[in-house]
Amino acid sequence: MFDNTTKDRKVTAQERNTAQTGTSILSVISKEMHLKGNCETNGHLLIEGKISGNVTAHGVELAASGSVEGDIIAAEEAKSDQVFIIRGFVTGAVHAPQVEVLQGGKVHGGVVADEAVIHGQVHGGVLARTRLTLEETAEVEGDVHARRLALKEGGQVNGNISMGTRANLESPRKKPAPVADPVEAQDELLVSAGPNT
Repeated sequence: MFDNTTKDRKVTAQERNTAQTGTSILSVISKEMHLKGNCETNGHLLIEGKISGNVTAHGVELAASGSVEGDIIAAEEAKSDQVFIIRGFVTGAVHAPQVEVLQGGKVHGGVVADEAVIHGQVHGGVLARTRLTLEETAEVEGDVHARRLALKEGGQVNGNISMGTRANLESPRKKPAPVADPVEAQDELLVSAGPNT
């Protein structure tokens, strides 16, 4: 019935997420596409091209060739076990229950998640309500707020770190940045509660 190549084939992140959510809806922004405006879908979105606007979906996989000039936001009904995978470039923030920024991935507006794993670069800080893992290749510019933090040797944080009960883990659901100027969103994500000098 199945040959060895089919049986031993690795499962892609998209296939894993589709199996977890039980949805078969997949939309693709191919490498040749440039979508201008906000993008919303009731399913999973694979972005290999460019979106100039905010993205709202149940699941997102941003390929290394892909970019989003705006925020990536989990839909209200998105399942909490859905991992939003970032390999490409995001100028805004990523708001999702689970976020993984892979090596080579860059987020310039910060990450707000229940759980996050960072291998790549995040500017604007990270808020992780449950757990944050910073891998050896992680680079975070901005403040980190996490209930639990695992920082592996080599991982970098250039900002304040608040953990446990001292961490401000409440973040109001931020309105997406306007499409005309999505870069402004990075200034609104996380503000240090330190004294002004």
